[in-house]
Amino acid sequence: MFVGRERELAFLEERLAEALAGEGGVVLVEGDAGAGKTALAHVLGRRARAGGVRTAWGTCLEGEGAAPYRPWAQIVRTLRLPGLDLAGGSRPRLFDQVAEAVRDAAGSGLLLVLDDLHWADPSSLALLRVVAAEAADMPLLLVGLYRGPEPPELRAVLRERACSHIALGGLSPGEVGRLAAWTLGRDLDERALAGLRDRSGGNPLFVLELLKLIRVTGRAGGGLPQGVREVIEERTGRLGAPAARALRQAAVLGREFSPELFGAVTGEPPEVLDEAVAAGLVRLDDDGAIRFAHALVQEALYARLGADERSRLHTLAARALQDGPIESLAHHLRQAGERERALEATLEAARQAAARLAYEHAAVQYRAALTLPGAAPRRAGLLVELARCEFRSGDVEEAWRHCRQAADLSRAAGDARTVADAATVPRGIQHFSPLAAQVHTLCREALDLLGDADPVRRARLLAQLAITADPWATSGGSDLGEQALATAEGTGDAEAQLLALQARHTELANRRHVHERLALGERAIRLGPPECALWGHSWRLDAFAELGRRVEFDAELAAFTHLVERSGEPLWRWHRTLTLAGLAHLEGRFAEGRARTAEALTIGRRCGHEGAEFIDLVFVAHDAVLTGEGLAEVEPRVRRFTEQGPYFARAWLALVLAHLGRRDEASRIWHELAPHLTEVPEHTNEWLIIAVGNAELLALLGETTGAPALYATLLPFAGGQVKAPSATPWGGPVSLSLGRLALLLEDWPAAETHLRNALAESRAIGSPPYQALTHLELAVLGLRRRAPGDLRAAAAHREHAHQEAERLGMPSLAARAGALRGADGSPLSNREAQVAALIAEGFTNRQIATRLHLSERTVENHISHILDKLGVNNRAHIAAWHSSQGA
Repeated sequence: MFVGRERELAFLEERLAEALAGEGGVVLVEGDAGAGKTALAHVLGRRARAGGVRTAWGTCLEGEGAAPYRPWAQIVRTLRLPGLDLAGGSRPRLFDQVAEAVRDAAGSGLLLVLDDLHWADPSSLALLRVVAAEAADMPLLLVGLYRGPEPPELRAVLRERACSHIALGGLSPGEVGRLAAWTLGRDLDERALAGLRDRSGGNPLFVLELLKLIRVTGRAGGGLPQGVREVIEERTGRLGAPAARALRQAAVLGREFSPELFGAVTGEPPEVLDEAVAAGLVRLDDDGAIRFAHALVQEALYARLGADERSRLHTLAARALQDGPIESLAHHLRQAGERERALEATLEAARQAAARLAYEHAAVQYRAALTLPGAAPRRAGLLVELARCEFRSGDVEEAWRHCRQAADLSRAAGDARTVADAATVPRGIQHFSPLAAQVHTLCREALDLLGDADPVRRARLLAQLAITADPWATSGGSDLGEQALATAEGTGDAEAQLLALQARHTELANRRHVHERLALGERAIRLGPPECALWGHSWRLDAFAELGRRVEFDAELAAFTHLVERSGEPLWRWHRTLTLAGLAHLEGRFAEGRARTAEALTIGRRCGHEGAEFIDLVFVAHDAVLTGEGLAEVEPRVRRFTEQGPYFARAWLALVLAHLGRRDEASRIWHELAPHLTEVPEHTNEWLIIAVGNAELLALLGETTGAPALYATLLPFAGGQVKAPSATPWGGPVSLSLGRLALLLEDWPAAETHLRNALAESRAIGSPPYQALTHLELAVLGLRRRAPGDLRAAAAHREHAHQEAERLGMPSLAARAGALRGADGSPLSNREAQVAALIAEGFTNRQIATRLHLSERTVENHISHILDKLGVNNRAHIAAWHSSQGA
């Protein structure tokens, strides 16, 4: 009988209905042991199945002997999905496969229940976070049940936008009365009911256990036990001696166990438990397993065993599990106090968990090993292995803490190799990470300690040193990567060689070294392993993009795509999806580009890529600036990043503000940044992106401060394309930026040369958007220079820009091109002409507002429209235009 919880059940059914309508989500149900969480979920499941909804259930087991991913393995079996690929590969691939399998299984509706999440292994919780993050976009309701307070890993799930929380309290007096009547077949008097609820606190399990005891003993008054554990012990004591003894002994096996293991530990046949089954203390599952009716039954009986008895029983369990699951064997050996065997079994459990990609679970096993007395002589090495698992599971800070501990121990012992291993545990650390400087320092120390004794470790250290070096604190020209490469090639170790190639590639980020990076890509491909080839093709993709060699780029993309599909690795699929998003934007297929960007964000989040959110912002902002759509929505996101990011990131915000027409705010930011432009090192990844963004900002503002120096620094890169390393958007020809700067500086011959080159280069890479943008700049050039034939040419360029902008869906560009129509006469309205005249007389915005009885904001809007219509950049140009009209 299901009593109470009507409100909670109604909420769950409502969320299930919303999920079936396409608005999926997660509900975490919290409650004390015996609060009725499982019963509530069972009722929901029955009703869901009656409505034709697929359901699946996964249960977590208590104790350190449970296998990783157990609840998910149960769900996969129930739904008859492809099995979890735990034999190797990568954890991101595993999570990607499970998330995709759940999405496919959801079909028209799916209910998943994860029971006893407070006992879940860390790897299962990590997988839960991935599925929960995508649940909102599936016809899926995922219900998680746990005892409070929630494990730290569940807090991330609770923060998901589609996650809800329910806390189950005690039953009301009326609900206790209904349950008593159903259990006893009669009503209890008010006094007995009050005593029952006082003792139980309304906890459904405690109420039931007390009612069962009342039914057997007839006691309904003061003779009842005060706690649920005492109730369970009294009910167990009413069994026959063999059944009671066997039931207590079986408590060492956890909540669920096989008949064979039961017999090995207790020496009794399973039939001895028939009394306990009849009493509702245990039950037999359909798969033949024996299961305590509730976790509290097992916990209460285990608590009554003495220390010696527990040790003896755990020894028997370990003996029976000699060829069984390694996690269970290790757990029982530890509880039995068999130190040496426990250490070896625990380490083997850790290694097997890591091989199954359950890195959190492996870390749990390594931590357990470190507590054992026999681990002391191996402590430093075990700390390194623990750190590797923590780093792979995303716990970077804890991993580095254990690396430092290992280094301290090894330094004192004169063990240079383990110091080197500790320094190279973190991988893929970006130079702007707070961790980079600490890793860099430890690498230097390890190199001094290691000397030339171990070439493989030395190569890895040199590579790590190069990768973690701060490019903003050096003048470039480092040869650490080259040293690492020379050392690694002498060892024949492919992993060391790839790390060294990555280090050298990092050192050669500047556009001047693009051909060297092409060669590095070829060397990586020749190493042989697929991972090396993927890196090599990705580097060559970047290089061909920078060179504007579209034919070679397409050939590399085909080879890269083939390898990505064969690898099945979601991180590389994320990279390829972003590459296709960038290509779609380049070619003006903006809807496809946005869809690819959204797909990449889903993949990146799923596999825990730390840069997924930022790269998504880069693409979304690029789309907004290029098309003029979504600028207002993207501005707060860019602002939040610039408030936390590097100082020069504020130029990005200024560019977005300028495109929004907020020129005064953008100009203030620019004048704060301008004195520091030379502080951006030219050898960094960011330099060219910053420089080109600044050129566009100056053109929008009509601001010449810093323009000559910027033009001079960009000039050597004319003929190339703006493309940052890795999967980022294309920024168009450098020649377009040079043309804009030359226009700003009124160097007409240079402007024409650069803009015509930009037009040809945009055609060569197959980019209609950048062709249209260049046509607009050529139209502005003709209108401002007004040499013979310029107005006719300007009109042709203007119309080309307008037509392409309309066709591609670039409303901002279409508006700017449309505003140039009639610029050979007067394109201004009467009010705009009045404002232009006052500007020519030297009036400030405030003075214009006073003269024309307008607000200053209205005057700013008029000036913004005038600038767009005339195709000019500042007030001086407006005044010059006004004078040229003979006004």
